[in-house]
Amino acid sequence: MTFDWSFFDRVYYNQKVSDYLLFVGIILATQLVKKPLASLLTRISSGLAVKYSYMNHKETIRELLFKPIEHLLQVVLYFVATEQLAHILDSVVFKRGFTAKNGMRINLGDITDHIFLLLFIVYVTQLVTHFIDFIYYIRMGKAQEEKNAAREQMLPLIKEMSKLLAWILGTFWALGSVFHVNVPALITGLGIGGVAIALAGKETVENFFAAFTILSDKPFQTGDIIKLGEIEGTVERIGFRSTMVRNANGEANIIPNQNLVSRSIINLSSRTTRGMKIVANIKYGVSHAVLTNLIEEIKTELRGMPNVQEPVTAILENFDKETFQLVISYHLAHPLPQGVNLLAVKHEINLKIFGMISDKAQLGTLPGTS
Repeated sequence: MTFDWSFFDRVYYNQKVSDYLLFVGIILATQLVKKPLASLLTRISSGLAVKYSYMNHKETIRELLFKPIEHLLQVVLYFVATEQLAHILDSVVFKRGFTAKNGMRINLGDITDHIFLLLFIVYVTQLVTHFIDFIYYIRMGKAQEEKNAAREQMLPLIKEMSKLLAWILGTFWALGSVFHVNVPALITGLGIGGVAIALAGKETVENFFAAFTILSDKPFQTGDIIKLGEIEGTVERIGFRSTMVRNANGEANIIPNQNLVSRSIINLSSRTTRGMKIVANIKYGVSHAVLTNLIEEIKTELRGMPNVQEPVTAILENFDKETFQLVISYHLAHPLPQGVNLLAVKHEINLKIFGMISDKAQLGTLPGTS
């Protein structure tokens, strides 16, 4: 029994049967080997990451790089498969125009080549951005381990800028290679049009540069408690355009960066003490000696309590028709020692002062308080 090998040399639509079979074989083989091959390349990358890093990042780099590598391999192998049908693809021609001078001739092979090149550029750019995410993961982990707040604040912005730059370069690569755009001329035109764009997006540009001012001058950092007008809360994120501040009620305030640069900010996290105030309304009729004695007793008692720091004051304010106010001010250490609750300290001090004033009122030396 003999096999007719000439069958593979038969030509259908300008293409040998062997080419059709090779095309189908590569497509099927791609489906079988793309995942194992992508896994192999990912393992090699993770091995290099472990070798040059002090931490184990195998799982993280697999999650970040496996899919882009798989897609990139699939595109490359599919392109190799379509190249086996080059003759039939080149024979399918699309024409436009009626004369040789103004006509346009495009074959199917050119279209498929450009489509695969576009996909290749997209997946290469995606692979680069995922690698940037991996580098960010390593550097952020090291910054958190070293408790480097400045680096923790700067790294997210650097990551986003790097990814944006990668996509911009990928876009120019696609425009020049796939769509045959004159990239130098385009960049020149964008330089001229950039002035108009900057004027149109003035607020966006201001917020963008304000972000760099915040990151370079460091008036506050992620995790700090700041106060801007009526807004007080913890800084959770510093972005290109805005900063997120979450208040004690859990509400997220999105503040444009320009507002943070142009207005006065109180960084409550940088303070060493926390000011407190108590207001007691006392009716007229108390003698000068009794009131003076009460003020001195309150100040002495406060100075002897734990976590209370100077200045400790007690002054008279706001003389109304029937009462006047005794305003007692003191400071607490900030931050408080571990395990000490702010509300518990305030409650203890308020009870102590209330008891002292109540004792005077019960002895009849104070006409009454509110």
